[in-house]
Amino acid sequence: MPFFIIAQNYPTKPSNYVTDLSGTLSNSEQNSLNTKLAAFEKSTSNQIFIFVAPSLNGSDMASLSQEIFHAWRIGGKEKNNGLLVAIFINDRKFRIQTGYGLEGALPDILTKKIQDEEMRPYFKKGDYYAGINNGIDKLIYYSQNEFKAEELEAKNDDWIGWVFGYAANLLLLCIYLYLLLRKKAKKRKPITKNVLMTLAIVLALVPCIGAIILFFMLIFLGEIKSSGGGSYSSSSDSSYSSYDSSSSSDSGSSFDGGGGGDSGGGGSSSDW
Repeated sequence: MPFFIIAQNYPTKPSNYVTDLSGTLSNSEQNSLNTKLAAFEKSTSNQIFIFVAPSLNGSDMASLSQEIFHAWRIGGKEKNNGLLVAIFINDRKFRIQTGYGLEGALPDILTKKIQDEEMRPYFKKGDYYAGINNGIDKLIYYSQNEFKAEELEAKNDDWIGWVFGYAANLLLLCIYLYLLLRKKAKKRKPITKNVLMTLAIVLALVPCIGAIILFFMLIFLGEIKSSGGGSYSSSSDSSYSSYDSSSSSDSGSSFDGGGGGDSGGGGSSSDW
């Protein structure tokens, strides 16, 4: 399908989910991505478009990405649940532009993390398909499994504050017991002093040991939650197979383009 290329060097309307004006992706790679994204839209109604161009030609990447997003009307008209991955090969820059409807599931902090940890390493090696495919898999997963980075961070901060508060109170208790026992030691027999000291030590150690055990449990749970790369869930990879390119459907047969175009959700930029 021929394109009419306007001044900003992008087609007025895409023929599929993947538009590569740079010749970076092979036909089979484009077909694989198109099939995956078609299955994803069919399953969730969310739309992800990919735009690969040779250069920005002096344009601002954020502004150009937003312009393409609106021109292609990415996402549903009511939900505005679309996303654009724009890559500019010669400039070594790329951006994820998010529709308002996906802002909650894919906040800027998460899309930036996906860019830097899941896509950039492949782009540096010149393996653009692997970087795009890996990034798309993560975007698909988190668009359906909302990222809880801020909530998790807040919970961790609460636990840390609790532990430090507990330690401070324990220290004050030990000081108080020490001064109390020291004051009464002169009036009591040595055996009474020893008994009281032993009792104080036991009373101090029991909660202290409990706090230590709790502290290491929190660390252990934190390691489990953070396994699989940063704050990503370690089980996320198992969900990608449902959008694998092995699907037998024709990726272009039911392509209708977008209907929304509200990119008010923001986005993130990166380079390699």
